[in-house]
Amino acid sequence: MFKAYKGRIIASIFFFSVIILWDILFYGVNKNHYNFLLDTSFTLTIWLIVWWLASYYDKSMKLLNELTQSEKNYNELIESTDYIIDNLNQVVFQTDNRRFTVLNPAWVALTGFSIEESIGQEIDTFIYPEDQVFANERRVMNTLHLKKRIMREEYRFRKKNGGFIWLRVDSRITYDSNNMPISTIGTLTDITDWKLSEKGLMQINEDLAIQSDKLSVIAQMSAAIAHEVRNPLTSISGFLQLIHERKEFKDEYLEIIFEEMKRIEFVLNEMLILSKPQSVTYAKVNLSRLLLHVVTLIQTEANMKSIKLEINSSMQKAIWVYGEENQLKQVFINLIKNSIEAMDEGGNIYIYHATDQNNVSVYVKDEGSGIPKETLKTIGQPFYTTKEKGTGLGLTVCFKIIENHKGKIHIASEIGVGTTFEIILPLYVKNKKTEKEPLIS
Repeated sequence: MFKAYKGRIIASIFFFSVIILWDILFYGVNKNHYNFLLDTSFTLTIWLIVWWLASYYDKSMKLLNELTQSEKNYNELIESTDYIIDNLNQVVFQTDNRRFTVLNPAWVALTGFSIEESIGQEIDTFIYPEDQVFANERRVMNTLHLKKRIMREEYRFRKKNGGFIWLRVDSRITYDSNNMPISTIGTLTDITDWKLSEKGLMQINEDLAIQSDKLSVIAQMSAAIAHEVRNPLTSISGFLQLIHERKEFKDEYLEIIFEEMKRIEFVLNEMLILSKPQSVTYAKVNLSRLLLHVVTLIQTEANMKSIKLEINSSMQKAIWVYGEENQLKQVFINLIKNSIEAMDEGGNIYIYHATDQNNVSVYVKDEGSGIPKETLKTIGQPFYTTKEKGTGLGLTVCFKIIENHKGKIHIASEIGVGTTFEIILPLYVKNKKTEKEPLIS
């Protein structure tokens, strides 16, 4: 309690000591006349003035003590905060005009770049090159239009020893008086494991969709397959009966029987390969031979609808691509089947190709009813179908398979004229190191 009045008490003691000394000298030694009322009033007045002035000293000391304690608390808070930040698994960062000004040790653990070499560098320097365009677009959009203060983004960041790491960027943006961003503070969180799990789940769903579509195609082709197998069996049965009745073997009979048996074996093998779940293995594939197999497999279904499959003679020449043969067969079976289903009154389906230095384009052109423009925009979307019993996955799977093969599918259609599917795939190019890498344009 007395600490708050320390200055005033000391000043009062000093004042009264001086007054007593003055009274001794003035009245005792010099024998001056003592006026009680005047001296007392003067002494009390001067004492009150001294008390009042000393109160400012006490207030100043109190304020100084509070400031000292605040500084001490602040330093302890800074030390505690620095300790917490330095031991966080998340990267804590601050930028000024996109350049790092603050980073904690977690940055070194995640990326391998030291804090010293990173401070002063633009954050974009560390974003993986393939994500930089998207990051710049997001920043420009926010700067010019959205003006968000809180942002959450996901990018790949470079690692010093090569490769990348997925980081979630949670940041708060500070704007100047002109509403332009000047600084950012936030955290970077490692989400690589989560991203890989998400990618794995997507791959599982994609594989299930492809397998489901395979089974759907096989079910739809069952009637044609039965017809394809029954015809050779009828021929074999007829010749065996002829041999039994005539009790004689002729080479031409046996040749026909073996040819028909080979045809049955071919059809059944193709269907078994198509339906059987297999691991996806990319390799060098002869696209011409693959298309001839597909046409042979689906020819009977086309014949049943009076449709002629015209495959260009140039397809006899080998065209090599890098891919998964079974999946590519699935794509072309789906597309040719779509063309067959679009032609209720028969006609022709033309299959031909064109190549350039890097790619091959395979065209499947029908003479069907065509696809309306508004429907073309939704082609390939999951579960969108115009068929009464369709699943809406067939073309979606086709687009995904070709995308995985670094290719594209283009569709051109005209009502009353027909539809043309263009499937673009990169040509196989032998690589001296792996001999399996395609040229991707």
